[in-house]
Amino acid sequence: MLKKGRFVSLFFMLMLLACSDRPVAIKKGVPIDLNQLKKKGVLTMLTENSSTSYFIYREKEMGFEYEVLADFAKHIGLKLRVKVISDARKFHSSLQNGEGDIIACNYTITRDRQRIHTFSIPYLKTRQVLVQQKPNGWENMTPEEIQKQLITDPTLLRNRTLFVRRQSAYYKRLVNLQEEIGDTIYCKELPGDPVTEDYINSVSTGLIPLTIAEENIARLSAKENPQIDVSTPISFTQSIAFGLRKTSPQLKSTIDAWLANYIKSARFEELVSRYFGSEVFKVEPEPSTDMTEPSGGVLSPYDSYFKASAKKHGEDWLLLAAIAHKESRFNPNAVGLGGAYGMMQFMPISGPQYKVFPNSSAEEQIEGGMKMMKELLQKYAKVPKREDQIKFALASYNAGYCHIEDAMKLAGKNELNPYVWEGNVEVMLRNLSKPSYYRDAAAQCGAYRGHAADYANTVYTQYMKWKEQLNK
Repeated sequence: MLKKGRFVSLFFMLMLLACSDRPVAIKKGVPIDLNQLKKKGVLTMLTENSSTSYFIYREKEMGFEYEVLADFAKHIGLKLRVKVISDARKFHSSLQNGEGDIIACNYTITRDRQRIHTFSIPYLKTRQVLVQQKPNGWENMTPEEIQKQLITDPTLLRNRTLFVRRQSAYYKRLVNLQEEIGDTIYCKELPGDPVTEDYINSVSTGLIPLTIAEENIARLSAKENPQIDVSTPISFTQSIAFGLRKTSPQLKSTIDAWLANYIKSARFEELVSRYFGSEVFKVEPEPSTDMTEPSGGVLSPYDSYFKASAKKHGEDWLLLAAIAHKESRFNPNAVGLGGAYGMMQFMPISGPQYKVFPNSSAEEQIEGGMKMMKELLQKYAKVPKREDQIKFALASYNAGYCHIEDAMKLAGKNELNPYVWEGNVEVMLRNLSKPSYYRDAAAQCGAYRGHAADYANTVYTQYMKWKEQLNK
């Protein structure tokens, strides 16, 4: 039998015992099928805060499944609304009770889940993989040397401890795997019902030794955390689909027919590539300029534009140049995550506000970037220290104002100074990757697993370095 292991508290044990897949009755009168939804005008997506399903980046709602369902909602003439579920055990009850209409969270089709609700046709295939840390000193090892120190066969999980959500397909896979290998596998669960990415992050930081994740999520996380290995498969290929009520046959038939064509489209291929494949930057033919050290007092071919815009707005041109260097290596044709474009990596939703479009000139991009940065600096006018004010603005430029606002509120709530960067707001910004913080009522924009804290520190350091070199 799969053993739970020793848990750190009675609460922890009770949480495990409370897990249940019992069907939940549908509330009388709630809209449960497409005709009722059309009368209401809204399709509600039940999801979790993750970098594949749904998140907020630079004030824009994003996520692979969010964008797919946004396209579907538009197709049937409905507005898409998002409800983030913090407790994975509540997805089914929230669906059945009419709080939402469709489950979208990298949701694999399993026999147990099919007993309690139905699924759309699959739109992705994946498999479960083992997530483990690479050995110490892996950076200086050959791939073969690394492999020798990893768990490369599921049978090697005998008497090992893995951390997974008990109410998950991962746990059920471990139950079956235990029978297959004829030995014990120990299972523990992290408190607070964290999502899969939180478990992966816990492995990357060494908090836990092993976990399991769907391969598409695991590979995406491994790009950000190269110290983890996700190459050992634990399961056969599985299908990912949307979860639907069994009492919503119209919705199911409509989304099935739409998906059958959509998954063959260039739009779907572009979304898969953007979220699960390719690099962050896809650069057009014009080469980027990478000059970390100024040559003859020149940083880029666009220095005159930086200086002119800075003079116009009363700011330091080197600050914006440091941002442009970090964002795109001064490349006016760079394309990044979420459709971010240009030298300053404006998002499609924010660029037009500053009169910057994908076909804007380098001069227009720089002018728009300067306007945006000045606005952000003004937002933090109450921050007493100039260095902190700049770092707040830089973090907002990278992550979006909303996440920094959350970090400031959390700082105040946790007896830290919401107007001081180092050791205060910076700490809370990093903590927004932890469930106990991003699910706090003070955090309005959900989880943030990006690198805005490092971004702010790195860009500020580059800015000060150039300032010292060029003002000699």
